Order: sequence, then C-alpha cells, then structure tokens
Amino acid sequence: MSLHEKLTKIQRFLQEHGWRGWLLYDFRDINPIARRVAPLPSNAILSRRWAFWIPARGEPAWLVHAIERGGFSGRPERIETYSSWQSFERALRALTNGVGPIACEYSPHCGIPYVSYVDAGTAEQLRAMGYELHSSADLVQLVHATWSPTQLETHRHAVTVCMETKDAAFNYIEARLQEGVFTTELDVQQFIHDRLVAAGLDPDHPPIVAVNEHAGDPHYAPGPDRHSPILPGDLILIDLWGRVAHDPNAVFADMTWMGYAGPEPPPRMNEVLQVVALARDAAITLVQDRIASGDPIHGWEVDDAARKVIEKAGYGQYFIHRTGHSIDTEIHGSGVNIDNLETRDDRQLIPHIGFTIEPGVYLSEFGVRLEINMFVHEARAEVTTLPLQYEFVTMDVI
Repeated sequence: MSLHEKLTKIQRFLQEHGWRGWLLYDFRDINPIARRVAPLPSNAILSRRWAFWIPARGEPAWLVHAIERGGFSGRPERIETYSSWQSFERALRALTNGVGPIACEYSPHCGIPYVSYVDAGTAEQLRAMGYELHSSADLVQLVHATWSPTQLETHRHAVTVCMETKDAAFNYIEARLQEGVFTTELDVQQFIHDRLVAAGLDPDHPPIVAVNEHAGDPHYAPGPDRHSPILPGDLILIDLWGRVAHDPNAVFADMTWMGYAGPEPPPRMNEVLQVVALARDAAITLVQDRIASGDPIHGWEVDDAARKVIEKAGYGQYFIHRTGHSIDTEIHGSGVNIDNLETRDDRQLIPHIGFTIEPGVYLSEFGVRLEINMFVHEARAEVTTLPLQYEFVTMDVI
C-alpha cells in the first residue's frame, strides 16, 4: 500500500471518528508501529523524541529535535523542531494545531498490549496538555495488517510450500522408522527448515517438532541440548511457517498438523483430536457466516466459539492460549487476534486481513493443536490452508 493510499484510509477513519489526528510518537525505538507507519528518511538520526502527525484533514508534519532536523531536509512535510524540554510542548501544540481527541499507540487498561507503546509518563503529559487519547489499534490494523492482492499471492505460495514440506516431513519420519534409522525431533526440525529454505521461504526461526509430552508444551522447540527420539507409537506435532524470502512485503503462512507413528492412534488421542477439530470448525463457521451476512465480528467472539466447544468436552483447563493471531509480514502480525483469554480483543475482522485459528488441548502425556489460516475478502472468509485435518497422519510402522 502506497503512502498516499495509507493517508487516504487513515484520514477517512479519523474523520469518521471525530478525532483531530494520529500522533505517531517514538523515543529510542520504543514504538515499532511509529517506525513502521511514518515515512522516516533513511539517513535520519533519531536519538531524541520525535513524532509524525497525520491530521484528519490536511498534510502530515514532523516533530524532531533541532539537532536532528538535517536528516529530514528534502522531505515534503512541514517540520516543527524543539530543543529544550519547555519548547517540546510548544512545538507539539504547533505540530497538531491545538489539542483535542487524538489516536496514539495506547490501549485502555492495556487491553490490547500489542499496540500499547506510548509510555505512561508521555500519556500523562499529553492528557495534562489537553489531549484526549484514543487507541490507534484499528488504524494499525487498517494500514499495516491488511494484505494487497500481491501479498495474498505470496501467502498462497508460502502455504503451498509449507503443505508440501509437512507431507515430506511425515514421509521422512515414516521412511526412517521403517528402515530402523535412529531419528529425533531435532533431525526432523532440521529437515523441515532446510526444505523450506531450499524452496525459497524464510522461516524466520526453526519449526516446532514435538512428540508425546513435548506436544503438551505449546511453545516447545527441540534444540541440541533438548530433544527426544521419535519411536513407533509416538504422537508427533509439526508446526511450521515461512514467507517468501527477500521480499519485505511477503506474508507468512503458519500451520500445525498432527501425526502418529503407527497405523492406529489410541482412542484418547483420537478423542482429543476430534474435540480440537470441532473447536476449529466452530470458529471457522462463525467467521464465514458473519462475513457473508455483513454483520460485524470481533476477535474475542471467534475465540469464544472455539473455547466453548473445548470447555463443553471437559478440556477447558487444558486450552491455555488464545485461539489465533494476526498474520501479515510478521508471523504474529499487527491486526486483530482471535483472543478472549489473554486479552479481550474487540477489534473487528475487516476485509483483507489474515489470521490463524489454532485451538489446542495440552495434557501432561501429549498435546494436540490444529492450526489453519484464514483470509477475509470483501464478502466472504476463506480458509487458505486446505485441506482441514480430521484424522492423524498415520504411518505404516509397528
């Protein structure tokens, strides 16, 4: 999305909400959103407080320390400067042409910590000056978490590679077990990582390969000093992700599949997998029905839909994380999360965003998670990571 397109969307939103503008404020990289949205010059030195102001009407402007103004020479926007702490407030008022309701990286009661970057002292200062603070959470989603058609295609490509790699990984495990070759979680993790890289994806960090009780730890990852062998009769969780390498605008794919090193998993494993699949499908159905009908839907509602299924089945205490997260150019993106547990995310699912649905049940002896990706079109919601998994990937080993 071009800067002009971003500004058009931002200003329309600000006008609809009756806010004076969006204040993107930063000091020594405490606000990654400000650095992501503001068109910072590549040669700018920013060791002092700075801000980028996007008014509801009119042209954006900068506030920078006087000694750092040189890095902004040639920029088309107006530039306000300050030097003393007393002049900072005067320059800020000049930047915003007065005070009133503004958006900034603030979340009431830290309800959405992913956009809560304005420090408490600065928030106090702004309020004392007469500014009324509103969360920029929906603005962030609007301009950074939405995907362009080209980005959707990069996501689809990453999905294809991840799906093929997942299949290859389960086949790799089966073949090594059939041949009696000693195999560990670490071996399979390396196999997946190398295959993703060879196919042109950037995994960002190594995938998760977890057997039995390790799969009961949602963020377990094997390493040189911590990994287990994979043996016949083991449950296997594979969580892999990646995006097209060397493309800063490429969007991630992120998925989790379950396998069993044998022809038939035990009944308890099958039972838990079916519960998790029902929870996943309840969330998908709610999203698709609401989007198709044009009714608003919020992240917390989707979380509730999945969580109720697991709670009804008696496994509620073992579902210990949110149902899903935003996906964009970062694996955990800037948009709405599918969450009414860790936070109550009241942002709406809007067109052109992507996210995961990944309910899980984590017991002491094993865990099950099924993770899929969704994308919201103008009037429909699509699961981009088909097919859905309803049974373990089984293997012809004894």
